[in-house]
Amino acid sequence: MKKNRRGNSNPIKKYNKMKFVSTIIWILTGLAVLIFGIYYREIFEIIFGSVSIIYALLSFRIRFSSLKVIYNKEKNRLLFLTIALVIFSLVNPIGNIAVIFDLYKRDYVLTGGFDEKD
Repeated sequence: MKKNRRGNSNPIKKYNKMKFVSTIIWILTGLAVLIFGIYYREIFEIIFGSVSIIYALLSFRIRFSSLKVIYNKEKNRLLFLTIALVIFSLVNPIGNIAVIFDLYKRDYVLTGGFDEKD
């Protein structure tokens, strides 16, 4: 088996890297929503900004080692992402940045992004 020079030879590493970027985006958007909530004294922005930061910190620790587990996890995640999209559309649209990136990550996994041949 020939090793890829760009380092994309292992799809699990690529997914974990995408997950790391997703976690950083969730933290940054959660902080932005939280700061807007504190500044404008809006309770829903404070709550959902804090929840998104907590979600990001909890998902940061999880690593996956099987493509089938990754596929099943992303397949069952659409309801959560839909609810998050609706909530952040009503509370503060900045939070939609993280949801849209997670939808991109989900679409990448489900449409066979792991089967790319370089």
